[in-house]
Amino acid sequence: MFTQAKQAFLFALVFLTRLPVGRWMQKPGAHTSTQAVYFYPAVGVVIGILLAAFSVALSGLGDFLNAALVLALWVGVTGALHLDGLADCIDAYYAGHKCVDAEQRRERILHVMHDPNCGAVALVSLVLLLLVKFSALASMATSWQMVAALIIAPVIARTAILPFVALSEYARYEGKVPDNLATNSQRLWLITLLMSALAVLTLGLVSATIVVAAVAALLVYWRALWQQQIGGYTGDCLGALVELTETLVLITLVAVW
Repeated sequence: MFTQAKQAFLFALVFLTRLPVGRWMQKPGAHTSTQAVYFYPAVGVVIGILLAAFSVALSGLGDFLNAALVLALWVGVTGALHLDGLADCIDAYYAGHKCVDAEQRRERILHVMHDPNCGAVALVSLVLLLLVKFSALASMATSWQMVAALIIAPVIARTAILPFVALSEYARYEGKVPDNLATNSQRLWLITLLMSALAVLTLGLVSATIVVAAVAALLVYWRALWQQQIGGYTGDCLGALVELTETLVLITLVAVW
């Protein structure tokens, strides 16, 4: 059991980050890749700790330079994976939203999502999102707030993937994202949600409630949008959800603090 969990965690790290941990991972099977989704919040913890430690180390550089360098590391650690998903989603939505026929719209959106080219509207959306993230980080009043935000935002964003996947269908016929969660996984569900809940509750009950409510609203909206557009989700939808959730958490924390 421990070995399986370790391999699933390493698979999640390799899939979601650019951290050099692949040397310790065995060749993954279908069971490992399916279970890995439950370790996405744990990957968020690893990312958050790295960002928080980096921010503390650079605390003498001033708020703006600190925020800029932390954001650069944030993008680098994830390999811009989720930013790529957001860009693909924005491009695809604007390419397909004028199609009247539902099936034609679905095929157009999925085709554009698969296209590696990036349009102007996608580039603008990435610049705006990174600008908002930078501004939110630079607006943290104390170093403790910065550390808390940098750990909690990646955890919540990757936790949001679980209910999204559980409540939706995979829109493609093939791909790296499983179309359902692992069976007989009640223990993994419990551990994942408990870990995420403990992380959020460090904010205090009021702040935690506001953050969770905001993220839940985003999750419901994002699921409804893609359910209407393509009848489910793709890996790009999940990547975009991570970026949007991280940004929303940072904005909400600045507002409640």
